[in-house]
Amino acid sequence: MSDFIEKAEELALSGKLEEALGKYEEAIGEDPSDPLTYVGKASVLKALGRYDECIVCMETAIRIIPEWKGTDPERIPVFTSMLLVLKAEAQLYAEKPDEALMTVDAADGLSNPDAASLVVRAQAYVQLKNYEEAGNCLYRAEEWCFLHDDAMLTQIWLSKVHLAKVAGKPFVPPYAAEVYKSGNWRTPVGTAEELFEWGNNLRSEGLLYDALRYYDACLAAEPKNRALVLFFKGIIFEQLKNFGEAYSMYSDALVAGPAPEDEMKIRVRWANAKTRRI
Repeated sequence: MSDFIEKAEELALSGKLEEALGKYEEAIGEDPSDPLTYVGKASVLKALGRYDECIVCMETAIRIIPEWKGTDPERIPVFTSMLLVLKAEAQLYAEKPDEALMTVDAADGLSNPDAASLVVRAQAYVQLKNYEEAGNCLYRAEEWCFLHDDAMLTQIWLSKVHLAKVAGKPFVPPYAAEVYKSGNWRTPVGTAEELFEWGNNLRSEGLLYDALRYYDACLAAEPKNRALVLFFKGIIFEQLKNFGEAYSMYSDALVAGPAPEDEMKIRVRWANAKTRRI
């Protein structure tokens, strides 16, 4: 790494972005063949809100990768894919979601989709107000985290909560159902009381399949209020128009011995689901 790049990084970290940009320009003048220098410059341009220039800078970095001597040729597709995702992110900042989707398509053509590319794809769909497809992407990203690396899991959870508020409740994109049925999710950990509370919070946020995961984990932890947990699972299945499963949950809730103040409302729901099940 050149002295110019080291100084540019120090300046950027201290918030001196214009000075950092100047140092990156000097580094490029010294060695215009290093794509990492352009990536660093692009990050500063993005921080300055100069998104179109950032995109051009990323395009230069991507274009010169094949001639770069600083990487293993076998890793070039993966590295190029990563830079394409960063370019797509810049395109989103510039409010160019259609272009961002094409860029992510190119990235996924070089390397299998990962959490980063799926999150950027989701953000592009949000800008296009295609909330269902955005949700599908976020649940795919979450599944990827469960199966590979959970570094982005918190960001994905926060994005799901935000998207549920924007899209309206309940928020049940098709891939959420697939993930739930497949079991490709990490079992939540906590006491039965904590899991029940978290499940209720997710249900109130409209994240129904996420709430089901927590209720399932709560039931496995043998809660004292088993009948009430089953009751709330039944309500979710009613919201999902799955009245057969709702009827089953209400039946199990009645067998579990609900508290007297809960029994009547469970019976009412049970009777309604019984008439509507297929």
